[in-house]
Amino acid sequence: MKRITTIALLLLFMVLEVKGQAITDLYGFRLGQFKETAANELGEPFQEGELDDGYKYQAFIIKSDSNSYMIFGCAPEQADIIRSIQISERKGKNATTDTGFKGLKLGTSKKQVEQMLGKPDEKKDIGDYGELWSYDERANYSIEIGTNGKLSSVKIWDIYSDDTPDVTKLPKFKNVIKLMSSKNNVDMASILAPGIEIYYKDQTLFFNKSLKTEIETDESKVFQTIREISVGLNKINTSDPNSYEENIRLVMGQNPKHVVKIKTGHIIKEIVFEYTNKQFLIWEINAL
Repeated sequence: MKRITTIALLLLFMVLEVKGQAITDLYGFRLGQFKETAANELGEPFQEGELDDGYKYQAFIIKSDSNSYMIFGCAPEQADIIRSIQISERKGKNATTDTGFKGLKLGTSKKQVEQMLGKPDEKKDIGDYGELWSYDERANYSIEIGTNGKLSSVKIWDIYSDDTPDVTKLPKFKNVIKLMSSKNNVDMASILAPGIEIYYKDQTLFFNKSLKTEIETDESKVFQTIREISVGLNKINTSDPNSYEENIRLVMGQNPKHVVKIKTGHIIKEIVFEYTNKQFLIWEINAL
């Protein structure tokens, strides 16, 4: 069972790449998750600060391999959302951590890295840290090759601001219902925004830990709750304007949200979609 779960997770984390979209996952975390998930999963940061561009960052030692660490960055305009993730080897150490990025581990040889990623578009000398490899402008990642000729760092970043909503990609309600009712966490996660919030019974639920951990354990009960409150959604008559409506919500500084309103006949009253990484994902669920 564990092997099947691992394969399913790998398929989930690779699906965006197969479709030619940006890389969103690193070491089980997903861009767009809440900042607090890092500390909930990895413990207290050993360093934090602010960069010249206003980005705030936190750095954490990885418990399973203390030779490596992670850095999470948040943009000034959304200080609670993770917009960049980096996993690196501690200087002078020999980390072997599985990055969750294209099958690479820290410590992978330069030759193997090039075989798996292809030749970089640019190599930059970064002194004692080795080389910084960058790829074409469509790639939202870069890597570092240490002076020992081995992979020492991977960084991914969000390109959400480049997204222009494509209304042709709005999901059909019947397909949304199918995924929200799925007994498979991997399938359900494919329709959920990493920063999803569920408002139900005076509670606010969201992913408290890395997406990988949430899929494996449902730590925050997000998947369980969605299954419970989705019962009966298939009975909603989407052609009846008295019970079902779709519209657009404009939010200052954010991409427009697509809102499904269920006026009568169900405990779910709103399902709000956010356009991110060239797809519409459930960003918010409001239920009684």
